[in-house]
Amino acid sequence: MSFDGTWDLTVQSPMGAKTFRLVVTTGEGGVQGTVAVGGETSPMVEPRVEDGHFRWSVRMPRPMNVMLDVDLTRDGDTLAGTAKAGHMPLPGVSGGKVS
Repeated sequence: MSFDGTWDLTVQSPMGAKTFRLVVTTGEGGVQGTVAVGGETSPMVEPRVEDGHFRWSVRMPRPMNVMLDVDLTRDGDTLAGTAKAGHMPLPGVSGGKVS
């Protein structure tokens, strides 16, 4: 299943919900993408699609410097999954396709 497109993703955390804008493309080199949050855009680290899951990471400089690891599945135009900030699991991840 393809995860190509623009997605809005909400990650629940102890500090409140954070909304991310994902832009995902698949080309000859595999899956690529960017993550925008709080006016900053960063490239996805090691994005990959495996067994129906879209897994990727991104370095979050604020509120603390931590790697966010995300594992998503797709059901039509919706995404759901899990995330970890460092070693701390976060309670929920969900989103929908923008375009």
